[in-house]
Amino acid sequence: MTQTLIYREPEPSCASRDVVRRSKASLRGSMIAKLPAFKRPRVIQFESMLEYRFLCLTLLRPDIHDILEQPPAIRYRRADGGIANHVFDFLVTLNSGERIAVAIKPAHRVIRRDFITELRHIAAAMPKQLAHRVKLVTDEQLDRRAAAEAARQIMRNRPVLTEVAA
Repeated sequence: MTQTLIYREPEPSCASRDVVRRSKASLRGSMIAKLPAFKRPRVIQFESMLEYRFLCLTLLRPDIHDILEQPPAIRYRRADGGIANHVFDFLVTLNSGERIAVAIKPAHRVIRRDFITELRHIAAAMPKQLAHRVKLVTDEQLDRRAAAEAARQIMRNRPVLTEVAA
């Protein structure tokens, strides 16, 4: 007896905004993932190689329940008193229920722009219902080889998008 398979599109990205257009020195893309919080496989977008590495390494962790890319913007007061908005790169929810807002930046940019001071202002303004804490991840924390191996493992175990027809 043969079974008829039907293709089911993955769920669309839940990002609060679209990924910004590609520039000459950047990487934009998306991947399909299945996490415990997803009813079906879902598209997750990324805007840089660092975000892609972080995503690959994070998707394999057994303590991850959900990942939301580009969560809603946080309105905060800068050190100079001006008002600004910040969109974190990811909002990660652990199986424990803890939510972590993640900012991913090259280390040299963190230093040059004093991003740690800015991140403190953002964290102070962040609603607790959005995230319990913030985390800064730099290129110095994302091992290229480990991320490449994680990407290969994700490809070998990617979610199935076909189902047996009823």
